[in-house]
Amino acid sequence: MFDFNTNKILITGTKSGLGKYLSSFIKGTTNIETQNELNLHKSSSFKIIIHCAGSNSHRFKDFLKLIKNNIILTYKLLRFRSDLFVFFSTVDIFSDKFNFFSLTKYISERIIIFFHSNFLIYRCSAMLGIDMRNNHVNKILSFKTEKLNLSFESEFRYITHQSIFEQILEDINSNKKGIFTLTSKNPKNLKFFCDHYANNKIGFGEYVYKTKISDKYPIIFLDDSEKNFKSYVNLLNE
Repeated sequence: MFDFNTNKILITGTKSGLGKYLSSFIKGTTNIETQNELNLHKSSSFKIIIHCAGSNSHRFKDFLKLIKNNIILTYKLLRFRSDLFVFFSTVDIFSDKFNFFSLTKYISERIIIFFHSNFLIYRCSAMLGIDMRNNHVNKILSFKTEKLNLSFESEFRYITHQSIFEQILEDINSNKKGIFTLTSKNPKNLKFFCDHYANNKIGFGEYVYKTKISDKYPIIFLDDSEKNFKSYVNLLNE
């Protein structure tokens, strides 16, 4: 079994989100919050690189930022010596609606496959965790009136940082390799989540988002979407 509490693991994106969560549970890791820190480790080698960093904007004006923070950063990390490269991508790659975010994630995947012989690529649906950036879920749970850009018909398959962490441990210890979809069962629309969990009056927009998944690669279901949402709510109330 691999010893995860070692200084031979590099984690990116540790300022917030999944990266911060993982770095708090895996002790002794090398943590990267900004690209400028890469130069401090350019001669280093690692057992595992866990790449969580990146930009998730869907706006055209952020295209250059997406290229820099998603594609170029991934390429720079591949220049480090590592036995295993773990990358977090998105299920939005399967979407019929084109966006630059999913495009840059897909290109990053191709770069990893080309340059590294041992990788785990996780295409994740919407993540929930105490360290995540502000998003529509925070607005739903806010105690003030909020307006979402999303339509009430939008459907989500939520997964938690904790379940992702547990899956990483399992896959690394069993020497898995390849591309996997991480998602949850029983997607529900925003109207359902607002009716059952909102602390305020929610206004909706017109954009309809649907979590689309494909069976081209193995699908790993990390529990039920509502159960994961509820566990996040309970975490906030602790």
